Amino acid sequence: MINFQAESKLSGDEFESKVEADLISRGFTNIEKNVCIQLAGCEIDFIADGYEYCECKGGNPGHKKRPGALRTDNVKKAIASGALIKYYNPHINYVIYFSAKPKLNSYSDRSLKTAVISGIVDEIRYLE
Repeated sequence: MINFQAESKLSGDEFESKVEADLISRGFTNIEKNVCIQLAGCEIDFIADGYEYCECKGGNPGHKKRPGALRTDNVKKAIASGALIKYYNPHINYVIYFSAKPKLNSYSDRSLKTAVISGIVDEIRYLE
């Protein structure tokens, strides 16, 4: 039997593979994975061609699971990472990938809209 954390790690890894494939399909050729941003004190899932910084929040749906932007803590962590990284690198393109869209007008939905309007997040992509 696989425990909850191990199952979440596996589905998160699967989602990151989908994100990497999406980056390649967009024409990115130099893709770094799990990069530590020392000054900001955080790690980013992907840096593509030195310009596009991508955070991945996704997994498989299932019983009592809320993957992607359905989880407010996923949304907050992704936004916080963007704010920290963009403080030191304001000219990067910060993209968040989610495996599921937030519920309309939820805290997650409103937080993401505010993050885009404020310039913390440049783009949100959903791979459902």
